[in-house]
Amino acid sequence: MRSSERLPLFAIAALTIAATVLLVGCPPKQTPTETTATTPPPPPETTKAAPEPAAAPGEFAWTETPAVDQIPDAALKGMINGKGFAANTIRVEKGDGGKCTLEISDASLDDPTGVITSDTGLDLDFTLTEGQAGEMVKTIADEKDFDKEHAYYHYPQGGDKGPMSMNPSWGCALKIDEWSMEKDPQNEKIVGKLKGKVAIVFDDEPKSWVAGTFEAPYYTW
Repeated sequence: MRSSERLPLFAIAALTIAATVLLVGCPPKQTPTETTATTPPPPPETTKAAPEPAAAPGEFAWTETPAVDQIPDAALKGMINGKGFAANTIRVEKGDGGKCTLEISDASLDDPTGVITSDTGLDLDFTLTEGQAGEMVKTIADEKDFDKEHAYYHYPQGGDKGPMSMNPSWGCALKIDEWSMEKDPQNEKIVGKLKGKVAIVFDDEPKSWVAGTFEAPYYTW
């Protein structure tokens, strides 16, 4: 009987590698990873100030920058403390140092220089040359000289409470077209008369305002 022949060493190594490959198998193919483009988030929205309301033709809309050409050619009216307002008494009081006060009230008076109580109204202090046409325009942002110009409004609180006086930031456009200095023979307090137009705005929560034309007695106490 013939004895077995031994395989060469390199053949044994080759068989060993082949057997290992069959047992282990081929390594899995690497699937390329898909990359999805990332869309950057939109920039944060910036808060925009609400636009000022647009006025209908012949009307006035609240604005921080009132101007004479915005004043409607109509009777003085507006919104005070969130309620509709119509002026029934308009007069100008002569003050000291050239300062005068335009008084606008919803009270109806038999005597235009009489005492006004329990009304809703507003006052505008201004300093212009007595007896002459002139203008005073102030935006809400403008600085004011309290000794020469100021505005506020008031309204009744009801019951035994006195009037509520409100002094928010304000702006105005006042134009005096005529300012005569003739005394009224029927009323010694009246020393003249004014004719013009005005818009007054307040930077309060309800955005109070009045605007329109006026004729007013110029009076003194």
